[in-house]
Amino acid sequence: MKHLERVLLLVIALAVGSGLGYKLLPGFEPGKMILFAICCIILGEIFYQIDKKRSQK
Repeated sequence: MKHLERVLLLVIALAVGSGLGYKLLPGFEPGKMILFAICCIILGEIFYQIDKKRSQK
């Protein structure tokens, strides 16, 4: 069951990341690129913490 939860978390993370990329990166705008990078870092940490908590159970 843990494996399935981790795969589901990966799918959710990829969907969120690709959605952000679709909205923020259609053209070359430095401000949006920086915002995208910051969002990726923050969301990466959030998904890491979720995975860490799920793995400890």
